[in-house]
Amino acid sequence: MEPNLLMSRTFLILGGMLVVTTITSRFNKAYETTLEAVFTIGGTFLFLFMVMIYGDSYPLNLVMVAIFSGFIGWSLGPTIAYIGERFKFRKYIKSKGILSKTIKKIQNPTIADRFFGKADEKKFIYYYKADPTKTFDMMSDEFKKLKDDFEKTVLPHDRYNQEWQNVVFQAMLGTTLAVIIAGSIVALIPTDFSFLGIFLWISLLALIFMEILNAFVFKSERRRLLYSYAGVVIFSLYLIYDFNALEKAIARGDNSWGTAVDIAVNLYLDIINLFLDLLEILAASD
Repeated sequence: MEPNLLMSRTFLILGGMLVVTTITSRFNKAYETTLEAVFTIGGTFLFLFMVMIYGDSYPLNLVMVAIFSGFIGWSLGPTIAYIGERFKFRKYIKSKGILSKTIKKIQNPTIADRFFGKADEKKFIYYYKADPTKTFDMMSDEFKKLKDDFEKTVLPHDRYNQEWQNVVFQAMLGTTLAVIIAGSIVALIPTDFSFLGIFLWISLLALIFMEILNAFVFKSERRRLLYSYAGVVIFSLYLIYDFNALEKAIARGDNSWGTAVDIAVNLYLDIINLFLDLLEILAASD
């Protein structure tokens, strides 16, 4: 029984974190102020740091973990709501007979534009199926009128809500299957997957950098979707890597709270990020 103590502690912590996150995400659907968003992000990193410091200090480590997962849940609610609103808006414009396509931002690029990559930058434009010549973008008055009508007639009446709930369920199911498959691979295949560590770390840093760049520079829906696909691959492999770390820790007889907290937090972050990336993909694949 002793070798299973680490596994019991790890999954007890992981399960508790997921429960706390689920509860807090239900309470907060949107940030009321910018200060609230900044406070939530700052608190998340602060308590992640506290978890690392007090990982071996029982029961303080469990308190730090619970607060950290609460902050994650508080930010997860608005994130899911934002993805859901974009999903419902796509449904809404589709019902209006509006289609979209991408075109190059710069039609006649200069040498400097080509050098800095601006020649390849694209943007979304919309057009009515009945009149393809009438195009407009997200900064146009036509788009603003559609957005206003969407907020007045769709969101208050929760139209497309059932379809959105189905998408969320599919993302949860996909995440659950990924966890089961990753755990089964580690349990059934006698391979040390620790070699994945350096490759996953570099890939994750590159993904974070590109997502930040896209958020502030490119602002491309297509790039965001591609990064979500990359995220699914990275965090699925991270699940295998972290399950392998748990297996190795059990094999060497490590039953410490610090190890249990460390592995549980890593698995928790894998699951949350994988769920969000799957949700992004499913919401965009209507």
